[in-house]
Amino acid sequence: MTGIRHSWTALLVALAAAVIGCQGGPPKFLGYEVGQGALYDSNIKSIYVPTFNNRAFQTVPYRGLEVDITRAIVREIGQKTPFTIVSDCNRADTELKGVLVNISKTILNRNQQNLTREEEVVITVDILWRDLRTGKNLSAPLRGSNPNGVVPLPTLPAPEPIPFDPDVPLPPGISPQESWLPIRLVATSGHVLPELGESITTGEQKAVNNLATMVVSMMEKGWTIKCR
Repeated sequence: MTGIRHSWTALLVALAAAVIGCQGGPPKFLGYEVGQGALYDSNIKSIYVPTFNNRAFQTVPYRGLEVDITRAIVREIGQKTPFTIVSDCNRADTELKGVLVNISKTILNRNQQNLTREEEVVITVDILWRDLRTGKNLSAPLRGSNPNGVVPLPTLPAPEPIPFDPDVPLPPGISPQESWLPIRLVATSGHVLPELGESITTGEQKAVNNLATMVVSMMEKGWTIKCR
């Protein structure tokens, strides 16, 4: 019985090797890449994420929201991607910068006592993910795609290129037409229900977590494929 068991084990191992394959790079199953290597660029090893800037008007409980956003994104990158977060930009392959543009609360429904029944928190952030080795803008979406997952707006004339940070000169070899334009992401909390004990802080955290998920989804390979 032991010999038969070993034979079956060897046969299963051989079949697995034949199906998955032994080539370098991401493992494959039935011809498809699987694992984190199938989603993210293997040439990128590390990311530097400075604390986001804040250009939005803030009141309690939104004060310091840019710090919460940065922490959530760093946590999501560590959990979902193979990239390493580094604290020194000189040792990083890429840099992820962000600016908190707007925070808003919308009341969706009121009860008969004119108290809030449903509300929603909306966070708008400009994101720039760039390769520190080449100066390439990695956060530019594919032509015709929409990172917020809604119906695209009608095509408008392209705006004049504006550097993401006017105080930082463009790297050598980068023309003004390739300047670092950020991508704007809009994350919502979904419906927040105060009658069930949810508060505006609850909605804020939901929106922050949703934004972190959107940023990490932006890092998938589909955002960096060149058109042929």
